[in-house]
Amino acid sequence: MLAPSARTRSSNMNKTIKSVLLGASLSVSLVATPMFAATQQTQSHLKTLLGELLHLEQQLDARTAGEDTIEPGANYKIQAGDSLGDIAQRAYGDTDLKLSLVMQMMVDQNPTAFFRNNANFIYAGKVIRIPSVEDFRNMLFTGKSDSLLKQNSDKSQWIRFP
Repeated sequence: MLAPSARTRSSNMNKTIKSVLLGASLSVSLVATPMFAATQQTQSHLKTLLGELLHLEQQLDARTAGEDTIEPGANYKIQAGDSLGDIAQRAYGDTDLKLSLVMQMMVDQNPTAFFRNNANFIYAGKVIRIPSVEDFRNMLFTGKSDSLLKQNSDKSQWIRFP
């Protein structure tokens, strides 16, 4: 038979273990709930983003082609005195798209037109490609998730636990 002090220690140890287990289960349930909410929030943001890309296409289709406009997806020969901001403005200035994003994408897609990938140092005479809406879609969505879903649907590759 255990001495009273040993029983007390054993009882205290059981209470400690229960509180740790209870704490662990609470922390798991608290962590799982925000993750689910974050997933729903992310899906909501993605739907909004896709809607914005569709709206961008509609804005580009509705605008009138002027002398100063540059068609997205087209090639453009840089003239002396052009700046990247002016080129982005002529391509996407009348849309809701941030011009800084357009300029960064132009630098990324046309590295040989810029000295050391610096948007402030642009070479006159170089031909650059103006990013299209599809380029923005490809930048945001790689398409790898679809292939991962198809790959994981093969149950022969799953691990089974008893």
